[in-house]
Amino acid sequence: MARFSIQQIEIESVPTAICALGLVLRVLVAQRPAFGGLRVLEVCVPDGEDMYADDVSEVLYAASEVSPVEKFRFILPWNVDPKSDSPVVLPGFDRTISIELDVSYLVVEQLAGSFPVLERLMLKGFSVDIEDLVSRCPCLRVLKIISLEFSNIVIHSASLQELHILNEVEPWACAYEIYSIDIAAPALKHLNLSVYTDRSCSLSILAPMVEQISWECKYNIMTIGIGELWELKCLSLKTGEGAATNDVDGTCLSLHISAYNTSRANEAEHAFEEEIQNLPVGDLYTLELHLSLGQTGHAWTSIVLCILGIQSIRIATQRLKLVLRRSEVEAACAADCPCHEPMQIPSLVNLQEVEIKGFRGEGYEFEFLQSVSWAAPLLEKTTAIRSAGN
Repeated sequence: MARFSIQQIEIESVPTAICALGLVLRVLVAQRPAFGGLRVLEVCVPDGEDMYADDVSEVLYAASEVSPVEKFRFILPWNVDPKSDSPVVLPGFDRTISIELDVSYLVVEQLAGSFPVLERLMLKGFSVDIEDLVSRCPCLRVLKIISLEFSNIVIHSASLQELHILNEVEPWACAYEIYSIDIAAPALKHLNLSVYTDRSCSLSILAPMVEQISWECKYNIMTIGIGELWELKCLSLKTGEGAATNDVDGTCLSLHISAYNTSRANEAEHAFEEEIQNLPVGDLYTLELHLSLGQTGHAWTSIVLCILGIQSIRIATQRLKLVLRRSEVEAACAADCPCHEPMQIPSLVNLQEVEIKGFRGEGYEFEFLQSVSWAAPLLEKTTAIRSAGN
């Protein structure tokens, strides 16, 4: 009996079934000392059941009693009744190596016990004190968190090697907004962060052994402003193997930016410079800008120069890739629009390659290419791909 699965049973009956399983296991161990015990326990509660905190806690306690050796997997597709009088308690698992807790929404208010041999932990839909939980897992190597309702995440672990934090719910749909992430993991090698937020996300990472980083943050409207005419919609940073772009290895910073019709700089809650200072861009290879110009008619060079004006980005960038998206019908910019300011391109000491997709061949675009060629002494290749239909 290496694997036991409980499917489509009312949650009130699950603890009884697990207790009966425990009795069988004890008999088997007594009769056959070499019997290794339960290896995998899966519990899937049917959708649509009325359930309370007590019900969930009893299932978790019953599962911890049998403590499967390899994996415990608990799937709860329905919310716990908010009128529950008692809190949900997550007990410790003494022998279990891997735990997956996949719920619709669950607030764990108490932790009881530890997880002395736990190596892999997946949490989905939880509200839990993740700092306390991780501190109870001294052997944890892999941690995956999906849609965690916790605005400030603190993870300090000496054993952790792989960390995934994936906030799948957009801010306008639910309050799963992450405002700060504090990671201290000296053995960490792989880090994957993907979050939504309506404010600048504070990021602190202490991981000297990290080999691969994938960081993606999507922002609500008017959260991060860049200059007077632009706002940041999505930021992603990838290092290591995950950064390969068009057969070019190295750290890649990718920004998705949208244009305003008129200056709205005072409406943005945070400036781009505040956001970028959180990220390790010192070994940046590729800077990739996806610019959505819409019907504004703005000269896109203004935003490119604004970003290249940040010293840490300008000095590190070796490859510049621009992807321009414009509407078929555009308005004309005002004569005094900030996008028409004279081009002043700083020295691009390490830039070797420029690629532009959506090039129209307008006068200011050729001026930009010429200015870049003067400012980049190491420039070897320039590619300009015209927009379809232009």
